[in-house]
Amino acid sequence: MSESQTQAATGPQAKYANGQIAARIDRLPLTRVQYLLAAVTQLFWGFLIDTDGVVARLYPFIWEPQGMSAVKYSFLYAGNTGVGILLGISAGGPISDRFGRKKVLVSSGLVGAVFLTPLAHTNSFGWLLLWNILYGIGIGFMLSVNNVYLHELAPPGSRQKLAMRAQATTALCSFLPGIMGVFWVPEHYRWFIYGLAIAMLCMVPVGAIILPESPRWLEQKGRHAEADAIVSRWETRIEAITGRPLPEPEPERNIVVQTEKVPVQELFGGMYGKRIVMLCLVWMCGYAGIVYGFGAFSSTFLKHQGWTAGQLFFWVSMIAPLMRLSAFIAASFIGERFERKSLIGIVGCVYGAIVLLFWFAHVFPLQVVMLLCIYPCSTMWLFNMYNYTSMSFPTRIRSSGYAWSNGVAHTAAVWGPIAVAPIFAATGGWGWLVFVGSIGAIVPSLIVVTLGMRQKGRTLEEVAV
Repeated sequence: MSESQTQAATGPQAKYANGQIAARIDRLPLTRVQYLLAAVTQLFWGFLIDTDGVVARLYPFIWEPQGMSAVKYSFLYAGNTGVGILLGISAGGPISDRFGRKKVLVSSGLVGAVFLTPLAHTNSFGWLLLWNILYGIGIGFMLSVNNVYLHELAPPGSRQKLAMRAQATTALCSFLPGIMGVFWVPEHYRWFIYGLAIAMLCMVPVGAIILPESPRWLEQKGRHAEADAIVSRWETRIEAITGRPLPEPEPERNIVVQTEKVPVQELFGGMYGKRIVMLCLVWMCGYAGIVYGFGAFSSTFLKHQGWTAGQLFFWVSMIAPLMRLSAFIAASFIGERFERKSLIGIVGCVYGAIVLLFWFAHVFPLQVVMLLCIYPCSTMWLFNMYNYTSMSFPTRIRSSGYAWSNGVAHTAAVWGPIAVAPIFAATGGWGWLVFVGSIGAIVPSLIVVTLGMRQKGRTLEEVAV
């Protein structure tokens, strides 16, 4: 890029750049260079999401025996998975588009750890609510940028493979709370909380040292020298690994708009406005159902069915992750050969059918088998929706678009558990299962299949137009 072009691109008016940085990234073969960076981003996801709605796992064994009602508990759960995460996503997206992906991702671990720890030192409803909201902000920071950063690393032909294989590490992260829960809950539940906080805190220096800023974001900001230095290091290492020269980049497929300010107004009209409405509707149903609606009361439901804390943490937090890991590995081999929206539709409908039938499973072995089918389906739905949403907007507004579509819909994580609580209490659980399986799983999956855009094999900028 010439000096005059660079000056124009970084001036007060947005100009089209030739997309050299994005094109250079997109022609890189997939190697351990990308896998390492992607795995670190997913370790953030794994260790922070391990704390997501932690009150759901502790409530039936700690606070329900102390007399806390299901309705009152639902406000704690909604405060964390709803209000806190919503605040974090809503702030993290624009901050990431303005100041960088890495800063938001690394700070998420610190915010989560600092505000989770006090949860171990109170049984007061007011304080429990406050700390649940505040540490949820750290989770929201991570969610606003995690998959955005991941997809900005990957070439279009292997994006699904990189995402699924890297995201498999999140299943491995679940073993830590599983082991701690088996041995420490309920007698030493405070140690359980401390362990989760320490795991998040350890990710802060790891991310700060290993992760560079996203070169695509740097290019979009006109910071070509920094972007070039990062991509040049990747190119040198990848050529050494593969032992062959890299193919020529195709900048014509990566037209990047450079602008210092984030053009958020683009999100509220035309194609992107319609896209946000569709994604908001899907995410709203999903958050109220498959994502948080089931998790809000699954531990309580199983405890009422006679499950102990040890059984719950063993099967849900130690064995179920193995099933999720298998699903990630299988999806990674599918790669870009299968349209993502079709995969979302299939796993969502299978999940919904199993949940609807769960009421009729009255014996422990059958409940275990059904749970081991439910959790991989919900994980695949969630991660593919994360990937699908983060690829639906161009680089200049990707985090903001993700924040508005996913973040606004996250209000369902506030009203969903609160609305479901009296249904759960009044029906003994079957009304909750019907809501989660139908409105919360099958309906949003079918919306994606019928109204969603095609993403298979296209570059990030091509998908977004």
